[in-house]
Amino acid sequence: MPEPKKEPEPLTVVDRRRFTTEGERREGVESTAAHAPEPPPSPTVQAPPRSQPRGEKEPVRQARQAYEQQSGRAGEQKSDMETLILSLSTSSMIQLGLVEDPAGGRIPADFEAARHTIDMLAVVQEKTRGNLTPQEEQLLEQVLYELRLAYVNLSSGARPGVPRTKASS
Repeated sequence: MPEPKKEPEPLTVVDRRRFTTEGERREGVESTAAHAPEPPPSPTVQAPPRSQPRGEKEPVRQARQAYEQQSGRAGEQKSDMETLILSLSTSSMIQLGLVEDPAGGRIPADFEAARHTIDMLAVVQEKTRGNLTPQEEQLLEQVLYELRLAYVNLSSGARPGVPRTKASS
């Protein structure tokens, strides 16, 4: 004889996240990691005022400022689009073997890594289209042109700095 069907127990969902979407601590929610120490209180931020990026919420701004102050780099190091482009460009040049190691001479090329870095610069170009200054757009376009040309020449066996011609192909 078949067993009588039991009524399913009601499903209860409990939000146990410690913080709200605004970054405020939730009341009555305990940490699931009992052994984890409480984070130290955030330092008072005295960083120079910066323009708040679009859509940045107050807790995110405070965390960014605290990071800048804690890392000792508040206002010290330039972090902008040109620096990002040049940093990725330099990485790609190293991966292509175009930069010598001061201690050991030539660095062997890693074409797979170079291709990935060049592709990342292309993603930056695509995702920032229309949002860069004319100087940033020109820099990014020039860097991508030169890196792609170097990649094609070097990966096909041409010498660095010597453009390929039909006679050398």
